[in-house]
Amino acid sequence: MRLTLEPGGDIAALVRGAWGDSLVVVIPAALDSLAMAQARAAIGPLAIELAPATRVNAVVLAEEAQPADVDAAVEFLEAARSTTGQVLPIGKR
Repeated sequence: MRLTLEPGGDIAALVRGAWGDSLVVVIPAALDSLAMAQARAAIGPLAIELAPATRVNAVVLAEEAQPADVDAAVEFLEAARSTTGQVLPIGKR
């Protein structure tokens, strides 16, 4: 399941409120640097918390991230049955 973190959103509440065997959080480039760091740092602990029933991964967008690249990354993480706690950056930083 694809989840999108909104600026000012709570990543832990977003993930804990979702249901599915695979959760992929899309973290937008619009976050300030502190919120970005917090969101990226939360993925590993959330993956541990929800394992083994749910896998938690993230895709972090750069300003120039292309929608097709984001979709491909989300699809990859949803299909990667043994992958959890990973953060994939998309676009140039």
